[in-house]
Amino acid sequence: MSDVRASHHRRRTASVALLVSIMAVHATAGPAGAGESDAPATGSAVRDGEPASVSSATLTMRDGTRIAADVYVPASAGPHPLIVMPGAWWSMPQDVLLDDKRQLAGAGYVVVAYDPRGLRRSGGAIDMAGPLDVADVSDVITWALARTPADGRRIGLYSSSYGAAVSLNAAAHDARVTAVAALCPWTDLFDSFVRNGTYAGTLATFQAAIGALNGRMSPRTRQAFADLESGGDRAGVRSWALERSPRAQVDALNARRTPVFMAGEWSDPLVPAGQTGRLLDRLEGPKQLWMSPGGHGDSSSREAALLQPRNPVRSHAKRWLDRFLLGRPNGADRLAPLMLRPRNADRLETYPSWSALERSPLDVPVRTSPGERSPRLLAGLDSPADSGPFPVAGLVDSLGLPPATAAPLLLPPLAGVWRSAPLSAPWALRGSPRLRTRVTSTADRGTFVAYLYDVDALGTARLISHAPYTFTGVAAGTPFAVDMPLPAAAWDVARGHRLALVVDGGDHRYTSVSPLGSAMTFSAADTHVSVPSRTG
Repeated sequence: MSDVRASHHRRRTASVALLVSIMAVHATAGPAGAGESDAPATGSAVRDGEPASVSSATLTMRDGTRIAADVYVPASAGPHPLIVMPGAWWSMPQDVLLDDKRQLAGAGYVVVAYDPRGLRRSGGAIDMAGPLDVADVSDVITWALARTPADGRRIGLYSSSYGAAVSLNAAAHDARVTAVAALCPWTDLFDSFVRNGTYAGTLATFQAAIGALNGRMSPRTRQAFADLESGGDRAGVRSWALERSPRAQVDALNARRTPVFMAGEWSDPLVPAGQTGRLLDRLEGPKQLWMSPGGHGDSSSREAALLQPRNPVRSHAKRWLDRFLLGRPNGADRLAPLMLRPRNADRLETYPSWSALERSPLDVPVRTSPGERSPRLLAGLDSPADSGPFPVAGLVDSLGLPPATAAPLLLPPLAGVWRSAPLSAPWALRGSPRLRTRVTSTADRGTFVAYLYDVDALGTARLISHAPYTFTGVAAGTPFAVDMPLPAAAWDVARGHRLALVVDGGDHRYTSVSPLGSAMTFSAADTHVSVPSRTG
């Protein structure tokens, strides 16, 4: 590990340790005991509008792993449609305080919610939405059909984050699944942890720490995280991640035209905006994606109704299930395939596909400051340009406070800056910006981060999108071309504002491979930015 990489690792470990210590109080009980039975335990008495029974059960999977579940059964006679809910990566107090499983049972569903293997009360080890998790979903369905008044012809999967990825993968393998509502799922696991060749070290360390706090990783999962950090066995990690990525399951989902509803956020640090959209365009059955301001799960969390009352993602997910499991003609499936809310505009927009969103890229003429030809940066050093504090930047952004900096502070040798002319008309930026440039490095490897900002007349720069880039095996002193996409954005740029491209040598979210003392020069003449936008 280089000195710079070691320094980034120490900073990342310290920040993640603080976050984990704060969240430790939210961890729940350990694995279910061996003496527990597959039969549900009797629940408490029911008031009007609540399910007839709420019970806990321990389910034995085909490999002997014991899974802890909570079972909600409606008061009326069955059969009832079944919703299976694999749990998320971690559990928070509001998941209990704002529990919607009782509401689902009150609406006529049998609900079986469980902790995935290796997490919280369940036994076994974390499989990261792999084949064992997929088999568990099928076993939970089989258990529910045998022990509850569930209808085998109407089965839905509904979850968020980790459980959402499990749900999409499981729906591809179990023909009994009728519909899926997946809130903030990853669709390409490798892309979530490695961006343009750059290890998202803070994110991966955070996920691994929460996994260790909240459960037990399998040896293969631990090895995969170790290989991600070290950069070793990339081919093996790619294969491991692909097996756990819904994008690899599209053919099976399309074969049965499984209805799929998904939700995502523009500032999600785990699922770069655009990842879920690309999956949307490949699906052939009934499908919808709602994109909203926020970080991972912020738009669909149970508390989102309080923070974003005009953004009813979670209630629409229930309408989606009502349409396909209860057969209600509520129009949920008649909305456009892509529904989005811009980060800085309070309106809902519709599009026929993700590709339609990105159909009109515009080249943006950008220039360096007068007298500055080709910015030369000291590699491995940060600048006032920043992605925002992890992991809360997205949540803060959804409240109208995007990551921001002062443009006059962005100077060589810490940052290179290219600015557009003031816009003569408003721009609605929708989709993935793209950077093309030529770089000359004094070392054979390095990392830089590109940021796209909206800069107002006072020099306040608000972050639109950002992405890292890592190169290895280049000839020192020889220019090489870079062509890199940035995560998609939905951002309105006001008339008179400028777009600014900023590059620097690091960001707290990513691990740099730049050797100390190395430098990178970016060709001013060969640097170009394009953005999918509508003007006027």
